[in-house]
Amino acid sequence: MQRQIGETISRFRQNQNMTQEEFASRLGVTPQAVSKWERGTSIPDTTLLPNICKLLNVHADVLLGIEGRTLSESESTVEEREIRQNLIAEPFRIEIGSGLIPCFVEGLKTDYVHQCRRRLAAETGMLLPALRILDMMDCAENEVCIRSYDKVLFQKEYCEVSMQTYQTIIDETVRLCRENYFRILNKSLVKCILDNLNEQYPGVLDGLVPDRVGYYDVMQHLRKTIEEQGTMRDLIHILEELETK
Repeated sequence: MQRQIGETISRFRQNQNMTQEEFASRLGVTPQAVSKWERGTSIPDTTLLPNICKLLNVHADVLLGIEGRTLSESESTVEEREIRQNLIAEPFRIEIGSGLIPCFVEGLKTDYVHQCRRRLAAETGMLLPALRILDMMDCAENEVCIRSYDKVLFQKEYCEVSMQTYQTIIDETVRLCRENYFRILNKSLVKCILDNLNEQYPGVLDGLVPDRVGYYDVMQHLRKTIEEQGTMRDLIHILEELETK
């Protein structure tokens, strides 16, 4: 499979008339990493797949060599989609029992998650990952389980369920995100954060990312900063520290 993915990357990269160096620069990795992918000695980190597909103008199914294959015995596209979504552990996932579905249906009609996301960003500079919410047969009726990359961070069964329960669970999710952000942070989130910074302050990343340091290096530096300070809001000065290294 590694060799097949590497050959696909090489073929579509050349179709875009990009050198390995240009592709690596636009992706925020080293040319050596791209060379290893294309030789089939390693594969890209899963967090890079969306950007690779975008740069190469190729569907993920084609890149991974699963185009036209079925992953379930039936021909249900719903089942196919569900299986594909579960192939990769997610930064944040909320699993709920059937008794919590009504309050989540109503809660998601509001902008409460957006309010929490905005408040978290304003207070800490952290970007709340997309929240995937699933109703699970394994959960008790009024039970919620919050996972990060499959690790259980919170689990509780509620005696009574109301609209306030939805907000309580979202608040708990945001709290867990804040406390565990140095683990949750990945290169995809880093790229989103840096893209926003560059949009707000054009030129602040010139000559630094990805010219001198890649997204992985920035991610490691941000993780260390969060562990030490609990915030990454002073992002410009945090990145300036990288220039002196």
